[in-house]
Amino acid sequence: MFDDIRADFARYCPASASLQTRLTALLEFGFLATCIYRYGRWTRRIRPWLLSLPFKLLYFVLARLGDMLWGINISPNASIGPGLYIGHYGSIFLHGDMGANCSVGQCVTVGYKGAGRSTRPPRIGSNVYIGTSAVIIGDITVGDGVIVGANTTVVTDIPAHHRVVGAAVRISPLADGPGRTRA
Repeated sequence: MFDDIRADFARYCPASASLQTRLTALLEFGFLATCIYRYGRWTRRIRPWLLSLPFKLLYFVLARLGDMLWGINISPNASIGPGLYIGHYGSIFLHGDMGANCSVGQCVTVGYKGAGRSTRPPRIGSNVYIGTSAVIIGDITVGDGVIVGANTTVVTDIPAHHRVVGAAVRISPLADGPGRTRA
């Protein structure tokens, strides 16, 4: 757990940074949310189960506070490699597996497709950048070194070292016809 947290912190602050910069980096919302996630993953390894209850209760409270204060929800079921960087806060849902050194913008969703249409969340490789308001959903694989642009919806596999931008837009007329309003 602590090795992963050190790797996460290194993404926020270089080793040669001043003390003031290091203290500021410790209070970054994305870093704090990542620490809560790492703690939640650690609580799952505590045995026996009864001994883990107080730790899991603390995790539950911290995770709910993180959800409410920063809008960052990282599932403890997700397996995320070291070096996670969350650049902004707000409306971030990470419920899929991710490799090392991934970067995430605000308003990002990574998870299952709705209505029971996927059996598992996405698998995302290492060194992936996920831009603002991107959505990656379903039982898909995103390769290493992929850049997912802002406002992009990804529902198919993406090979390693590719860039994915934009979303297909389909325009169709309303059923009521032009110039008419629905009641």
